[in-house]
Formats: sequence, structure tokens, C-alpha cells
Amino acid sequence: MARIPDNVIQDILDKADIETVVGKYVAFTKRTGANKFGLCPFHSEKTPSFSVSLNKGIYHCFGCGKTGNSIGFIMEIERLSFVDAVKFLGKEFGVEVPETGSNEGDNRKERDRVYSLLTEAARFYYLTFTGPEGVEARKYAQKRNLSTATLRNFGIGYSPDKWDALYKHLSSKGYTDEEMGNSGLFTVSKKTGKLLDLFRNRLMFPIFDAFGKIVAFGGRSMGDDMPKYINSPDSLVYKKQEHFYAFNFAKKSREKQLIIVEGYMDAIAMHQAGITNSVAALGTAFTDSQLKLASKYAEEVVFFFDADKAGQAAALRAIKMLLTYLKKHSGIKIRIKIACVPEGKDPDEFIKANGPDEFRKVVKAAKDVDTYLFDRAYNDSFYDDELDVPKYEDYIIEYGSWIGDDVKQYRFATNAALYIKAPAEILVNRMKEVADKEGKTEESMSLRSIERDHNEEIERRKITSSENKSKNGIAEDFVTELEMEVFCYAILLKGNLTDPQYISTPDIIRPGDFYGENMKKIVEFFLTHFVKGVGLREDILVGELSNYNLNNEQAEIVYIKYAEKMPLNMGVSRLRGEYLIRLYKLRREMLLQKKAYILKMLDKTTDTVVRDKYYDDLKKIELGLEFIKKQEENL
Repeated sequence: MARIPDNVIQDILDKADIETVVGKYVAFTKRTGANKFGLCPFHSEKTPSFSVSLNKGIYHCFGCGKTGNSIGFIMEIERLSFVDAVKFLGKEFGVEVPETGSNEGDNRKERDRVYSLLTEAARFYYLTFTGPEGVEARKYAQKRNLSTATLRNFGIGYSPDKWDALYKHLSSKGYTDEEMGNSGLFTVSKKTGKLLDLFRNRLMFPIFDAFGKIVAFGGRSMGDDMPKYINSPDSLVYKKQEHFYAFNFAKKSREKQLIIVEGYMDAIAMHQAGITNSVAALGTAFTDSQLKLASKYAEEVVFFFDADKAGQAAALRAIKMLLTYLKKHSGIKIRIKIACVPEGKDPDEFIKANGPDEFRKVVKAAKDVDTYLFDRAYNDSFYDDELDVPKYEDYIIEYGSWIGDDVKQYRFATNAALYIKAPAEILVNRMKEVADKEGKTEESMSLRSIERDHNEEIERRKITSSENKSKNGIAEDFVTELEMEVFCYAILLKGNLTDPQYISTPDIIRPGDFYGENMKKIVEFFLTHFVKGVGLREDILVGELSNYNLNNEQAEIVYIKYAEKMPLNMGVSRLRGEYLIRLYKLRREMLLQKKAYILKMLDKTTDTVVRDKYYDDLKKIELGLEFIKKQEENL
């Protein structure tokens, strides 16, 4: 597969500076020289160990070891492939990224076929809804007060009460079983193994992505059939935790506020009433990916949860997840509010009964999340005209431990102290103890998860570059401490490495100076991309290192470990000296190993021609050793 051109990658790294890219996800809390620090977005921690090097254009976490450049960061945080991460940053920073080859083209064609299929399915469902088979569906829509304009705008349709209606229609349009299987619209018969329509006798809701492409469907029963809703499973083009229902419409409102409800009908009713900044969470627990999506378009989110016991339990689970996520991703700034529809109604019912203006008042009355938690603790502890203080205290400490902002947490504790009759400082300390205990558990779990990902990545790289093989008995990912020191000093020399005033041409590192095939390839990349008078940018180098392992470890992590040990503010003359001392030592070691090998082979062969060749090689080695000795004497 063709690579993205180097000049495009370099252009992106030029424009997508590491501070700007990382700063959208991490709040930097301190600066040391050219490094900024913040809480790591990849694992739970209390003390900032995540650093960004402004000069080098790379990030590194001293806690979990994650390392990379701007592209690598986006790959990790957004869970994208390299190509998709480059495109993501290209779009963000105005760099055009060309297509990269046939494999990607094939994948795109496959996805495009599924998009096309889903659009055709939506057309089929809509035409069925408006045709003779859709009589009952239209009656149901009328009963729900859905206008003709709303039905058309949201593309609402009807799936016939048949096992193969959609299958036959799509087959007639030329779609294959494989393409239909990739769409999420079918299930497989256990008896025959054939595809069966997933949605039958349901009101159909196309689910659009943020850009207006249909990616999935939801189907609602029109009677007592259970489950009430059936949703498309994850597919080639759809991951439900990354989407909202009606988000493509809501973002057009350009409101700084996003209203999030639980059901499709609630979101549709709100849009029909002119409240167009509303979405639904697709019948799944609210996720960090959805919060991240919301934060790109809104400064404030208002959540509506069902008033029943299950809805309120879901509210607490979502709030805990959201606040935990915002603690870790401190660069994401978004205000969270919780709203409650009076009388236990859902938004759809309330709007029908009271009108959109009254509903806007409900939205306006939404509580900040810490206020909601405070009131929730009180209400859940108050019964028989009396406050159960011990229970209230437990709730306050638990909920307060979720709050990451120290000022808000102290205010939370101060207000509660009036009821508990204890100093706010004691409550804050208890909250922090609970948060620390849970934080340690989360940190341990996240580090284990990172370690699993780390090991999987090492295995992936082995498969990619066939590192399970070895040459001359040396593993391809083998590297010595001395080799890494030589390489790091070569990086530090920058443009001086090829300046004859400091380093003569024979003393420039070359692939042959290294044992393992991976280091040979890395050095070859280094020399190929070396800019005369400048050197090689570390963010570009780290990007290339992410393709390799060294000593059964991710190469970029190995490099950073050694780079961090390198002395700072060393003059060029001393850098030159330290580099050459190690280079000569490395070359001498390699020559002595070759010499020992040849002497060993001489004892094993009596072939005159072979022995003569070995003697010639020994002479060359001795000349090499003599040359190195003279070079060392001149240092």
C-alpha cells in the first residue's frame, strides 16, 4: 500500500503543533523549561506525569509510558488508524491529504456500498410507510402528533411485517449477501443460515452521522411488542457509542447548548416544537465518546433522564462517568446540567400538554451537576419529615468525591456541613480519601489495560515486520545500550552531524553500525530524512519509531527512555566528543566480535580458499581496529 507522502506528514506536524493538539484534551498545570505537564488522558492519576515537549513536538507520560507526536496522540485519544489520524489533523489544520493506495480505496468502496445500501433501505422504509402497507404506521404517527414535515425531515418509515421484505428489495437492487451482512439490518437464521430482516412491523428511524450520512436504524414497536425499541448493532460504518440521534440536525442550530434526552420520540418532539438543539443517546448508556463529540460543538449540555427509579439510577451512573472522564481529560471544557420534567413526564408528553415555551422554562431551570447531586443527596435521605443524617453524609461524601474542581467541591462540602454539623474541611478530606481510593483502583485498572494494549501492539509490530525471525542469530528488534546512546547523541548533534568541521564523513552513523535489522532500518530512515544543517525533527522520528519494536518493547518508548537520560545544555564540542567515544567503542566491539567469529571458523575449516578469505578479512579487521585506535587518540 502506498504511504502518505512525507511532505504531507511534515506539513501536518508543522501546523498541528503538539501543544495545540494535546491542549484540546489536557489542561496543562505547570511548565518546566520547554515542557508542559498535565494529568495523563490515557490513565487515571492524581499527580501530573504527562509531559509535552514544545521544542521536540512530542508527548510522553512518565506514568504509563505512552509516547508519540501529534499524529500518534490523535491515534490514541480518538482511536483512529494512522491514515485516519492524519486525515483528522489535515482537516483540522487545513492540509489536504491524498488517497494512499488500493487497500484504502477498497475499504472506502466497501464502506460506500454500505452507505448506499442504508440509503436505499431508508427509501424502501419511507415508501412502505407512505404506501398501502403503512396504513397502521401512519395512524400511529398521527396519534403521536408527528407532522408530515417532521416525518419527511427525519425520514421516518415503516418495516413490513415480513421476514424477507427488505432482503428481497435490496437483492433486486444488486446488493450482495455480504454487503447486507455488513449493514446491521439483518440477522441470520439458525436453521437455514440465511439472512432475515432484523426490523419487522416497526416504525423506522434512520440514524445519521454528524455529516448527514445514514449509518444505522432504530425501530419502535407500535403496540405492546417487546422490546419497545430495536437498534442496529455496530457495523462497518456504525458504532453506537460514538453517535447521537438527530445530531446532524442539532448541530445546524449553532446553539452553544446541547439538550440530550433518552428517546427518539422525545428528540423529534422537541425539534417539531422548534427546540432544534436536542439529540437522543441511542438507547445506550451515555459514553465518553459522546461527551467528546458534544464538546466539539457545544459549551453546555443539558441532560434529561426519566423520572422513574431506573432513569434516576441511570442519571447517577452517567454523572459519575462524565465527571470521571472530565477529571482525566482536563482540557475538555464543557458545562454539565441536569433537568427534570415536572410530574414525571417525558419531554414528548410535557410538550404536548404544555407547549414548547413551558418546556424552554424547564430547560432554563436545569441545575448544574454539583447542585443536582447536592439536592439528590438530600431528597434521597429525607423521609417521614426527617433527614437521615448518616445516610445523607454517605451520599454527600460519595457524590462530592466525583467533583474534580476544588472550589466546587469545597462549596459542596460547606453547604452540606450545615446539615451534617461538621466542619467542611473534614468533609472535603473524606471526599478526597474516597476519590484517592477509587482513583488508585481506576489507575491500577487503566494501567493494566494499557499494558494489555501495549503487549498487543508489540505483537502486532512483530507480525507486521516479521520480528519473530532473526538474522545471524540476532533478533531483529535487538539493540544494546551503547547503540541507543550513539543514536541519541547523533540526534542531539542535529545539523552538526554532517558538518565536516565537527564530524568527518566516515564518522557519521550508518546502518552497518547496528546489530538488529530494526535499528538498521531506523538509522536508514534517519539518514534519508536528515536535513543538512538542521538534522531530523524528533516528532518525525518518533512517528517512524512507532512502526518498530526494540528489545521486545515499543521503539518510541525505548528511545524516550534513553533520550531522557541525555545531558542537557551540552556544547557542540562536548557532544561531538561523547558521540565519537561511543561510536568508536561500538565499532571496535563489532570488529572484535567479527574477529572472534573468524578465528573460530578458521579452527573448523581446512579449505585453503576459504581460509585465505578469512585471513583477508582478519587483515581488514586489524586495519579497522588500528584506525579506530588512532581516531580515539586524536579525541
